[in-house]
Amino acid sequence: MPFEKEEKVNQFWKENKIFEKSVEKEAPKGDYVFYDGPPFITGTPHYATLLPSIAKDVIPRYFTMKGYRVERIWGWDCHGLPAENKVEEELGLKNKNDIENLGVEKFVQACREYVDTGSKKWEWYIEKIGRWVDMKRAYKTMDLEFMESVIWAFKELYEKGLLYEGYRTSLHCPRCATPLSKFEITMDAGCYREVEDQSLVVEFEGENGLYLLAWTTTPWTLPGNMALAVGKNIKYLVVESEGKDYLIAKERLEEFFKEKDFKIKKEIKGKEIEGLKYKPLFDVIEKEESLFKVRLGDFVTLEEGTGIVHIAPNFGEDDFNLAKKEGLPLIELMDENGVYNENAKEFKGLYFKEAGKKVLEKISSQIFLKDKYLHSYPFCYRCETELIHKTQKDWYLDVDKVRKKMIESNKKINWVPDYFKEGRFLYNLENAPDWCLSRSRYWGSPLPVWKCKENEEHIKVLGSIKEMEELSGKKVEDLHRPEIDKVTFSCDVCKGKMERVPDVLDCWFESGSMPFAQFHYPFKKEEELKNRFPADFIIEYTGQLRGWFYYLHLLSNSLFDSIAFKNVIVTGVLAGDDGRKMSKSFGNYPDPARVIEEYGGDALRMYFMSSPIMVGGDTSILEEDIKDSLRKNVLLLSNVLRFYNLFKEEDVSFKKEINSKNILDRWIIARLNQTIKEIKESLESYNTPPACKAITSFIDDLSTWYIRRSRERFKKGEEDALETAGEILETFSRAAAPLMPFLTEQIWQEVTGNNFKDGDKSVHLSSYPDFKEEKIDKKLLRDMEKVREIASQALSIRAKEGIKVRQPLSTLKTPSLKMEKDLIDILKDEVNVKEILFEKGEEIYLDTKITPQLKREGEVREITRVIQDMRKKEGLSLEERINLFYQGEEMEEILKEWGDHFREEAGIEKIEKKEISDFPKKRETSKGLLVIEKCSPTTKRRESS
Repeated sequence: MPFEKEEKVNQFWKENKIFEKSVEKEAPKGDYVFYDGPPFITGTPHYATLLPSIAKDVIPRYFTMKGYRVERIWGWDCHGLPAENKVEEELGLKNKNDIENLGVEKFVQACREYVDTGSKKWEWYIEKIGRWVDMKRAYKTMDLEFMESVIWAFKELYEKGLLYEGYRTSLHCPRCATPLSKFEITMDAGCYREVEDQSLVVEFEGENGLYLLAWTTTPWTLPGNMALAVGKNIKYLVVESEGKDYLIAKERLEEFFKEKDFKIKKEIKGKEIEGLKYKPLFDVIEKEESLFKVRLGDFVTLEEGTGIVHIAPNFGEDDFNLAKKEGLPLIELMDENGVYNENAKEFKGLYFKEAGKKVLEKISSQIFLKDKYLHSYPFCYRCETELIHKTQKDWYLDVDKVRKKMIESNKKINWVPDYFKEGRFLYNLENAPDWCLSRSRYWGSPLPVWKCKENEEHIKVLGSIKEMEELSGKKVEDLHRPEIDKVTFSCDVCKGKMERVPDVLDCWFESGSMPFAQFHYPFKKEEELKNRFPADFIIEYTGQLRGWFYYLHLLSNSLFDSIAFKNVIVTGVLAGDDGRKMSKSFGNYPDPARVIEEYGGDALRMYFMSSPIMVGGDTSILEEDIKDSLRKNVLLLSNVLRFYNLFKEEDVSFKKEINSKNILDRWIIARLNQTIKEIKESLESYNTPPACKAITSFIDDLSTWYIRRSRERFKKGEEDALETAGEILETFSRAAAPLMPFLTEQIWQEVTGNNFKDGDKSVHLSSYPDFKEEKIDKKLLRDMEKVREIASQALSIRAKEGIKVRQPLSTLKTPSLKMEKDLIDILKDEVNVKEILFEKGEEIYLDTKITPQLKREGEVREITRVIQDMRKKEGLSLEERINLFYQGEEMEEILKEWGDHFREEAGIEKIEKKEISDFPKKRETSKGLLVIEKCSPTTKRRESS
């Protein structure tokens, strides 16, 4: 089984430190830099993490063999909501209040213990897929040195004027009590769900008895209403119905008045009613001149609703932006848990869902229409709570200040596939909002901002442990809460007490900082960063266009005026075998451990690396395709090796020029050089599917054409065939090594005669082979392809007529072609015809008439096949000779006429007539009975011939 053989290879690598030697060996071309997007430290690897992990091995292996030094260090993501939610679940905590009651110190310690148990299962999977990476020196985002580099970056950005504290609206989880970035919402398709909400059309009583109809699907936001918005050039109608005058967009009239009697009184444009006053629904917000007026908003659409939008600056992004533009006050109405505060007066203490019910009761007489509304709504990707839009004060990175720089530097990056460069990634750069960096949570790198208790405008941002120790006079050994919260000092302006803002940083700030934080830059290894930044290569799935790729790009441009990576592969999304998201609850994907053990790492690698998913396409995992990858790559190539080992000489040497004149040797050498060229061009352009296609195609050609057509040459000990096959296998093992590291190691070890004996020798410590353009005989390749096409068509005719290939035929007529005699001989032998005639025309013709002589030749071939099959079942090698006993008159006739043929073809020493009807191992044919026995003493077939 492939897995057992791969285990032997893994053992060889580990015992002899082959990976370490590959990093330490001479690297004439210098460093090639690879960044690994760190996975979260707990959990079990699945296909969506194994896929990029394989690519993270393929590319570094290739460039290592090309003469580069490729250091590969593992990293672990430790902080953030993933860990916090798991710990809350384990401790039975329901919200932040429960955490505070437990104690921040105990909670953070529980988080530390949770991530410190980093699953050993990762190491098993990573080893079994053949990925080489240093996990012993892995960095963790929770390490003190990593965290210090992170706060250094925050201070750098602050001093560059790129950070600010201010109000913005973002999606907020009331259960986790923290804002979430847009990426956190869009990273998982499951974050949005179809939900049914209560929708209302509310009557806002305006001046002169005109009622403005505004539509909302979030009644709980109505206590925060401060304005109504209309479109500047949208046409509105004043409609009389049931004794009232209503204002509604002209295009939405039919939708809301189709079941009512009405009369149109007037048509006006939105700009004509700007400034129109109306009465507030509640006495929550104190009246002032700027409030409760109609405002113009360019976000107002006619796709749904009434064309009039209710504006609550606390609870909507468009609402907040309009309020900011119009100078409306921002009044905090709700706490971080989604509960209305004292400013909300009669709604104080109500969770937003409960507040919505009270709203419906209070304004029942002002509800024009009430209905159910089905729409897509965001949920927290960790705790699955409904999210709300909430305006709050946080720390932000001002993206506008670096947007132009990011867009320009993106032009320097090689994206695979390239359409992401000017497509989704560019769109993200052009439209990304300011980045909310602060999280009102516990387990993460601290927001390194201190404020004066006497005057909050007195702010200090610290970017190192040394600064903290000098100002506080305390030893700082942990940057986590609550230890970091104990760092206090005097304000250098008013001598008040400076305390840290209790927030932690968005964990994506840490992920974006990994290029320098993993080295503890700038506190250590300042020169190291120069050599290892930017990265030559990174890879992740399309979701990271708004995630890791974006944050790397944003921080590197903001901090270093540089790109973070030169080449990036963007994989598609991997779904389960039913097309849905892969999920344990769905049971829609095969167990990864079982698949690896059943099919091996090489088969899985070739399956993934050949998939369209490697060039951004989405696909589903199919076990049958993994099995097919095993068959056409691993098993087929293993068979070639096994066949070669039957005939190879004990002492072999390589790196010499092959000068065989045999047309099959010349052809396979041309195919090898062509294949190496295709692999190199593909891997150097970070496009793995064509490289895999070239490998699979070559294996098929090597096995089903070259080896099969050369069998007799091997049996006869033809030196050119043996030398060519050995050179081909040795060179091809190096060419395919980055993609199939296990089998190529086995091939290289056996073909070179090292046989895993010398621990300083490995295919992965050798150099990548060069192709020779002059060896790619394009005419020969075309001619051989044509021969195979003709042969395929002729064999199809045979199959249709029910004539076995072993039955010789007289003539094959084919369109006129110019080709070497050796190629014609190959075609004759492949199709099993006596003569080939070249004639004008487009179709081939096979004479299927069987003469008595042709029939006899077919019978001889059939008997030869039976004898060979008997040899195989007896476990006899091709070199061991046999005695043949027969019974039957027709058999006697054939064996006498064709005796020399059988002796040569089937390795027969003696042919003798004998009564064998009672022999247990006899074989019955249409011409008689046969039995074989091994010669004793064994006579070596090649010696006798």
